[in-house]
Amino acid sequence: MRKSERQKLIKQIILEESVGKQEELVILLKERGIPVTQATVSRDIKELNLIKQVDEHGEFRYYLPKNDTSEKRRLEKMIETSFIKVEIMDNLVNLQLEPGVGVIIGKLVEFVYEDSLFAVVANDDKLLIITRTNEQARMLEREILSMT
Repeated sequence: MRKSERQKLIKQIILEESVGKQEELVILLKERGIPVTQATVSRDIKELNLIKQVDEHGEFRYYLPKNDTSEKRRLEKMIETSFIKVEIMDNLVNLQLEPGVGVIIGKLVEFVYEDSLFAVVANDDKLLIITRTNEQARMLEREILSMT
């Protein structure tokens, strides 16, 4: 299972179950046929920015972050200052940027648009974003252009 699929499953589990410990999450993932270690779950929790708070029963549990707007704002700011051009062909979005920002913008695009993406290939000044559908590519192009 790919990391993005595992993290999507973790989000689903957090929404459906009361999980207060990493070990509990490891067990729940293994019950679903996903072999993971506690170290992997720990990294996933950090990358997903899960929050540990007291629930209505006074127990600690993990929650999804309230919003992901900070990452989207960061992406908007970086595209605003480094955008050169965007082109689409079918479900492919080619984004040309100023040198030095391709990889970080690629990571932000993956985070903000993860449900629409098949893959992102990044280098120093370009991104090739592969969406799941042609419509998602057009939507992404419109959003990128609105950030410039």
